[in-house]
Amino acid sequence: MADDFTQIDCGTTLDIACVAAFCMQCLAALEVKQKIVLQASELERVDTAALQVLVSLFQGARLQRQAVQWQSPSEALYQSAALLGLSDLLDLQDSGD
Repeated sequence: MADDFTQIDCGTTLDIACVAAFCMQCLAALEVKQKIVLQASELERVDTAALQVLVSLFQGARLQRQAVQWQSPSEALYQSAALLGLSDLLDLQDSGD
């Protein structure tokens, strides 16, 4: 049976330098119309541009009734989202700490 989800690896850094490529990955995942799993366990640095793309991904997925799920989000991601007040929009309310 084929995978019933699309996985996106966030890598170690999501910043303005790589946000265009990351945005393209997110748009492609939305087009597939399967659950999206974001692997973010190695993410050490995330800037505002990347968080904007993530918010757009979550909003687009909600409009399409498409699930987005985090797989092991890093503490850096929790902190960056909380600092900008985006935890709820990104479904990052519960840090592991």
